[in-house]
Amino acid sequence: MPIRLKLGTSKIDITPSHPVPLAGFAVRSGLGPYTGVSYPLYARIYMLETEEQPEPVAGPEETPEPGERIPENAGMPERVGNAAEAGRAGRAAASRAVLISADLIWWGSDRVPAFKEAVRRRFGLEPEAVLLHGTHTHSGPQTSALFTSYLGVPDPAYLDDLEERVLKGIGEALAGLEPVRVESGAGTSSLAVNRRGHRVRPPERRETDRELSVIRFVREDGSPKGILVHYACHPVITDENKVSPDFVGVAMGAVEEKYGKDVVCGFLQGTCGDINPGHDMTEYRGGHELVMQAGLSFARDIGEVLDGPMEVRRAVPLRWRSRTVPLALAPLPEKAVLEKGRSLPGVHGEWHRLHWEREAERKPELPLEMTLLTITDGFSLLAMNAEVVVEYGLYLKRLSGGRVLPLPYTNGMFGYVPTEAILAEGGYEADESTIYFAMPSVFSPSVEGRLKEEMAGLLDPFSDR
Repeated sequence: MPIRLKLGTSKIDITPSHPVPLAGFAVRSGLGPYTGVSYPLYARIYMLETEEQPEPVAGPEETPEPGERIPENAGMPERVGNAAEAGRAGRAAASRAVLISADLIWWGSDRVPAFKEAVRRRFGLEPEAVLLHGTHTHSGPQTSALFTSYLGVPDPAYLDDLEERVLKGIGEALAGLEPVRVESGAGTSSLAVNRRGHRVRPPERRETDRELSVIRFVREDGSPKGILVHYACHPVITDENKVSPDFVGVAMGAVEEKYGKDVVCGFLQGTCGDINPGHDMTEYRGGHELVMQAGLSFARDIGEVLDGPMEVRRAVPLRWRSRTVPLALAPLPEKAVLEKGRSLPGVHGEWHRLHWEREAERKPELPLEMTLLTITDGFSLLAMNAEVVVEYGLYLKRLSGGRVLPLPYTNGMFGYVPTEAILAEGGYEADESTIYFAMPSVFSPSVEGRLKEEMAGLLDPFSDR
């Protein structure tokens, strides 16, 4: 039966209206609020809606009802949603979801549930149909109060203002819904390098994902309305104490300028946990001038895809499926160890003090929240509330035949998810980061097998292959 996809977009300035501390670099600790704005921060909002006009269907369907919990994988809690129930009733079926790509390091897990509830109350969207994605800039405000101060200190007044601005933007996107078709294309960009390569890994194990995926939403008159760009690379070129979306924001702005002022081009960050910008194993680090150079170069890579052949994607009903996966940690330190370490200097002392105070709240696992959102035939996003290394993204693309793109830094953040090999090697992603993120312990080596198993299980019910 025919499906019609509608898209509404908005672009909201989320640059702090007053100086706040920036997040992402421990070297900024103690510097205080930012000293200037090199480039503004934006939230780019994509309201999606599908409609169908089905005929009444006699008899039961196997399609899960919206929000129905399905026992699967040993009772793993799971929620699903689509337009099936309305379709069985014989009326026009519609589903809505919203994707928000914001120039933020991430969205704080301590605020996400309340904000999603505000979205539900105001716009009627199910929480699982709301994807809050951060491009992962390291030159924007901290959005979480769950980590050590060395990752940046949140400003509650800014976060309240941020959420109000985004709610307004969602309303604008909803008001601008119009029919679109979806086109997809792929290319490459050489911007990404594996930062572990020159630190702990030999050349033959320097994994990088340089695939550049581009989605274009086209109006009925043939004009572009929205663009999504997916790539895996840390926005960490500059560590100046100035606001910047880094190369990502510069590139999105350049694409918008080239293809039309009313075109909204949003970035979707891939599994860049161990991937930085650079060239020939040399990481880029500098000021705004280098950010501009890298951003404009990246925009040219995007333009090559947009100006080349793109494939029209068949519209399908919007649908989502989510589950929470407990990822096991290594044994937690004893309370006596925490008490003894409270007097240590720097971030290690802060970590020990935090966990000594939270000792009764500590758990031997961390909850990875995963949501699979299918937007069109051959284009789905797998959202995760963590900082995930590149091997998982490569695995997901292989598993899905490129039909599902990984979307970490979405709907919250708890820290890095390394592979078994990275845990054995050690280094920032395996060990040091757990201190800055105030995680109770490092991960168990079982984390890789568990996450890959859950990825495969989540993909199965919605596979069109």
